[in-house]
Amino acid sequence: MGMNEHPDIHARLMSQYPQVPEWLYAIIFLAMVGCGVISIEVWDTKFPVQYFILALVISFVYVIPIGMIQAITNQQVGLNVVTELIIGYVLPGRPVAMLMFKTWGYITMAQALTFTSDFKLGHYMKIPPRSMFGAQVVATVIAGTTQLGVQAWMFTNIENLCDPAQKDGFICPSTEVFGPASIIWGVIGPARQFSQGQVYYALVFFFLIGFACPVISYLISWKWPNSIIRYVNFPVIFSGTGAIPLASPVNYVPWAIVGFIFQYVIWRRHFSWWTKYNYVLSAAMDSGVAVSAVIIFFCLQYPMNGNIGINTVQKWWGNTVPFSNADSAETPLLTVADGSFFGPSTWALAECTTPDASLWLTQDMRLLV
Repeated sequence: MGMNEHPDIHARLMSQYPQVPEWLYAIIFLAMVGCGVISIEVWDTKFPVQYFILALVISFVYVIPIGMIQAITNQQVGLNVVTELIIGYVLPGRPVAMLMFKTWGYITMAQALTFTSDFKLGHYMKIPPRSMFGAQVVATVIAGTTQLGVQAWMFTNIENLCDPAQKDGFICPSTEVFGPASIIWGVIGPARQFSQGQVYYALVFFFLIGFACPVISYLISWKWPNSIIRYVNFPVIFSGTGAIPLASPVNYVPWAIVGFIFQYVIWRRHFSWWTKYNYVLSAAMDSGVAVSAVIIFFCLQYPMNGNIGINTVQKWWGNTVPFSNADSAETPLLTVADGSFFGPSTWALAECTTPDASLWLTQDMRLLV
């Protein structure tokens, strides 16, 4: 807010409520830092405490600029690759340490922005800040303990959990991202892939491209204020590819269609309707997906081992078309002949010389399971 601007109606109304004392945030921060240090030192994670502090510093530095991008575009730029790259060079051959650094360096920032986003919603809903703070703390404790309990129950009672062919769809897609990441960035390490002379060294220059594009677009917008480039957000464009290893065209295409209809067609032709209902509709669609997932599971998937409607609703085109393609069948674009391998000839039977590499197959991989 500029010095000459007056607080808007929301800020004026919320100014009547007392703010959350800063010492409450400090207590929670110090307590969580203590828990982090204890978890590092009690278990043999091979993750030095100083890099835990470095991960927190990275989150602190990036939370404001990434928060600004999220506030403008509603898209969050992830730090996962940045943290993986840093710790992969610093501590090669330690997959568990890589996962811990990634979690504290990336997820801490993401959770901070989620916390802020919730406070923003409470600001518009005129919820007292202290009540909002208390609700978030209590909800975090309940959700954290409940999630661990449900996870333990699932591993004990659900057959073939995290298997790609699990009959109820419990395939653990997020784990399939973190697991390979621990191998690519932790065990193998970026030095073997992106350093000078390595097979993917050319990709390093995309850091320069990523740095230059926003600067160039800013200069163009400053020189020509009405240029179409002012509508282009390069951080969002580049980070949009980050979810592709987990998502697929099935996820991206509906998002693009819905975005085009509501953010372009309706915005241009029915602006009054868009202004009044678009925000509420977005929340309703998100809530509808969550509620429908629960209803579908307990009504159609869980009873009778998922055989309800096997010859009717389950054969509907919308339920079958996502699985009738090469992407769903995991069909590779290129195949490796018997006796061959993927990569340069220097990879053939290469001896691993990474420090502490002998530890990852035994202790670290047991921790990953």
